[in-house]
Order: sequence, then C-alpha cells, then structure tokens
Amino acid sequence: MAWASKRAVGAAVAGVALAAGLVLPVAGQDRDAPKSLLPPGFETPPAPAAAPAPLLPGATPPAEAPAATEAPPLLAPGAGEPTAAPPPDPFAQRATLPPGAPIGVLDAASGAVGETAFAGSNGRFLAGLANRIAAPVASRWVAITLGRALLSKVPGPSGIGDGDWVAARAGLLLRLGAVSAARRLVDALPIERYTPATYRAAGAVSLAAADLAGLCPIAATGRALSEDPMWDLAWGMCAAMDGDDITAAGVIDALRARRGAVAPFDLRLAQRVVVLAGGAGRAEGLNWAEAEGLTPYQYGVASAAGVTVPADRLAALGPAHAGWVVRNAGIAPAARLALLRQAAITGSLSAEELASAVAALAPADASGGFPAGSRAGRLRDAFTGAASDRAAAIAAIAADGDGDPYGALLEAATAAAALKPSTALADRADVIVAALLAAGNSAAARRWAPVLADAGDAVRARAQGLLAIGTGTAMTASDFRDWRSDSDAAPRAQAMMLAALSGLGQARGGDWDGLKADAIRPVANRWTAAITAAGRRRAVGDVLMLAATGLQGGWADVPPAHVEAIVAALVACGRSGEARLIAAEAVTRASQPPRA
Repeated sequence: MAWASKRAVGAAVAGVALAAGLVLPVAGQDRDAPKSLLPPGFETPPAPAAAPAPLLPGATPPAEAPAATEAPPLLAPGAGEPTAAPPPDPFAQRATLPPGAPIGVLDAASGAVGETAFAGSNGRFLAGLANRIAAPVASRWVAITLGRALLSKVPGPSGIGDGDWVAARAGLLLRLGAVSAARRLVDALPIERYTPATYRAAGAVSLAAADLAGLCPIAATGRALSEDPMWDLAWGMCAAMDGDDITAAGVIDALRARRGAVAPFDLRLAQRVVVLAGGAGRAEGLNWAEAEGLTPYQYGVASAAGVTVPADRLAALGPAHAGWVVRNAGIAPAARLALLRQAAITGSLSAEELASAVAALAPADASGGFPAGSRAGRLRDAFTGAASDRAAAIAAIAADGDGDPYGALLEAATAAAALKPSTALADRADVIVAALLAAGNSAAARRWAPVLADAGDAVRARAQGLLAIGTGTAMTASDFRDWRSDSDAAPRAQAMMLAALSGLGQARGGDWDGLKADAIRPVANRWTAAITAAGRRRAVGDVLMLAATGLQGGWADVPPAHVEAIVAALVACGRSGEARLIAAEAVTRASQPPRA
C-alpha cells in the first residue's frame, strides 16, 4: 500500500474521540514518614473492610468511553528505545484483525500473562496509572514482567476503547525504555481504530526508534489532529522520501516563514533529511550549540540522517534513554557501551545481550583482542580458562564499582550460567547465585545449593538466603536468625528478606511476627488495598501496574512493606516465579553498597 493511500485511511479516523486517564485526589502526608513513592491519592487509608472496595476505593466505572490524558508535544523531551533495523510494513496485516479481538503481541506460547490479566478491571483507572508511571521503576523484574503484561494479547479492561488502551500501553513501554516493544504493539492495532492518543503514541515511537518512515503513514492525520509542528516537519520529510520534492520544499519554506513556529536547528534537521532523500537544494550546516538539551525529534531525525548526537545530551531524553540508545547503531559505540548496564538494570536489555554488547562495543587493541584487566578483557576471562580463573573473573566483574553494582552482577550472569557447580568454587557461590537470580536463571542458581556446605559461613549464609526466596528452599525463623548473624546483612537487607519471605508465605505466625514487627514498618493505604484486591481477583495486569506505581524512584526509597505487598499479590495471582525473582532482587540490591 502506498503512503498516500495509507494517509487516506488514517484521515478517516480523524474525528475519533480522545480518552483521558483518571485524576487521583491529593492526600496529605506525615512529615516524619519515609519518602513516598506513590502518586497523590494512594497514601490515604483504605476503605473500611466491611464494604468491598473497587480497584480504586471511592471511584466508579465510567459511564462512557473516557478520554486519554493529554500528552506533551513530540518536540518536547521524552524517552524510548530504538532498534537498528526497521520493521516490515505493519499495515499489511492490520485489516485482518477481527473487531473485538484482543490486541497484543505475546500469546500463551510466547510469554503472555494470561487471559484474566485485566479481567473485571476499570480501563479508565489503568490508563490513568499507565500515563502517570514514570521510569525508572525501581525493580528490574517488575519492569520486565509489566512489559510482558502490556504486550500480551489478552482481553483488555472495560470502559476504554482499543485505540486509547493501546496508546496508554505503548506510552508506558516507551517510558520503560522498550520502544521496539511499543512499536510492535502499535503496529498490531488496525489503523481505522486509531484515536488521537494512538497517533501521538505512534509518532513518539517512531521518533524514539529513529524510524522516520514509520511517521509517513500517519503524518497526514497527525497534522489534522495536532498543532504540534513535528507533524508538519514529518509531512515534509515523508514527501521527500516519497519523491515529492515540490511538497517537501513547500513545507520547509512555509515553516521557515512562520517565525518562531519551529526552532531553526529543528528545521535544518528536517532539511537535511529532504536533501538526503534526493530533494533539490543543499543542506545547511548543523551546530548543536544552537539547541538546548535534546528532544525526541532531534534524537530521532539526527540518528536517521546520520548526524552525530552528542553523548553528553542523551540523558536529557529521560531516565529510560539507556534502553533504546544501546540499540541504536547511529550512536557512537563508546556512548552505547557506557549505557549497557543501565539498560540491563531497567529491564531493556537481557543479561545475554549485555555480555554480547560489551564484546561488540568495547575497543580492541592493535591485535584485535582486549587488553588484560579491561572491561571486555575481564568478561573474556570469565568465559575461558580454568574454572577457578573464570570464577575469579566473575567475582571481579561483580565487584566493579562503576555505576550500579546490580548492573555488574547482570554483566557477569551469562558467564556464571556457563560455570559448572563445584566444591572447589564454593567460596564464590554467593556472587554466582546472586548473578544467576538477577538474570532470572533460577534453575542454574538452584544447582549451586549442594556445594554450599563447603563454603565459608558468610558465603553460605548469603547464598542460602537468596536461594530461600529465589528458588523456594526452606527457611525457618531460626534459619533467618542464623542468616542475619552469619551474613552480616545490613538492617535494610534484613527487613527486605523478612518482607520477601512474608510475601511468599514463608514467614507467617509464631516467631516470624515478632521479627517482622521489629524490622518492617507496616503500610496500609489505598495502594495496598488496591494491589491486594487485584491479587485476590488474579488480575495480574492490575497487580503489575500497581506494583510499578509503588516502585517509582530508586531502591533506597522503596519501603520493605511495598515489596511484601507486591510479592504477596503476585503469589495470589499464581505468578510465584516472578514474585521470587522480585524478592531476590530486593534483597540483593538492599545488600549492595549505594550507587556511586
């Protein structure tokens, strides 16, 4: 289908109504209380237990399809995750999707979270949450599991149309750093079901992916729906790519005549694309000193046009920028290498991808190898040589203090998975088990349990504690006291361990109650009521959306009671595997030194 006909199809939905997220009331907070990670409205006490509360106590389902929260202009700063290769034409299959069919990418065989993920849920409430969640989500495994839920091809919640529900999901995926996933989700929606919110999300996805061709089928309708000049610029660039030099030149000239409508730097970027596409004229020079910060438009167009984006400006795109910069071949290798661990921590990069990318992006010496002691050199040593040398290299990587230590564990995890358990390596078992669980490799971590008898007391205690929550090995209150004593765990790590065990159902009643009372400050508010109710309904999508809401910020600010509530709700939904990985992550990160 030609771009012109695609635009005509898109124009037919220009009048579709916009849906908006739920506005939550503001509640006061105790000045002596720890820093809250929750948005306004969730800190208030839950509704009385005598009256069953809806997902958001005090809210009622909307009587009609809601409108989506207004998004900022696409020329304003934002974030996403680009991929190097453009996808096939997404419009080829959209027309075959029957009305009412679930819209998503993952089915049961590829990791979908289940048909009841959003069963009985209030779509207006969930879209409001999605639009308010800002990366980073403190937990890597909450972000990963939430991403799967957002991509699942399962029935959506009630009270919201397909276009606005896809827009809310895709927008959140962008803020989680997963722009390739967001693009696949947007591509799964038939264009006749687009709403204004979908057009905004699709435009943001294309810019974050540095995929200008992805803007072309929607540029005409985007111009009709929005006054954001980005759509005019897209129209001009797409006209040039379609061979229509006259229209392209006319758009550029018209925008230049509207003084102040578009920054000169942004206009020159578009002109660069027009010239590269074969248009007449000569591209003007580009000087980044003329631009402040970095917008998604500047990032996407510059990357697509082969213009070097300054590495020191990438952070201006937002906390999720690492997740998509590392996949953008148009960004300098050194800049991508520096962001690999950060991308893995946010869940945008797997442990295997992290190790492969280090090898691919690290600078080699004159012989084509990696210098001894360098980052890539240590990783090479972790995969080759004697087992003892490999284990030592894994420990050296994990001890690297460059950035977040959890990212160092993830970098070591693939090599750790290739290491066969051995009593000779018992004193490295705590680091190896932590790395394996960080990467989600529970089966490999469990295989190290038999060798722990030959480890020192502290190593054995740390590894056994992680295996208890990460793989389900037994831990009694007496075992916990021994772990606390032998592992020299910090008070915060002890509280996270108790919260994790309690959420998993392994620490309830008897001596456990006294231990928890001394270590965990209880939390009871609308958020805890909502996530508990969602767990009882086995609505795992709601649980994960609420979990991300309760984990806004860094691990240092996460209350152990939030971890307890999240883990317990996932267990109630039958998602014990993910619950255990989140629990292990909480204890591991609470045990690590603060980020430098």
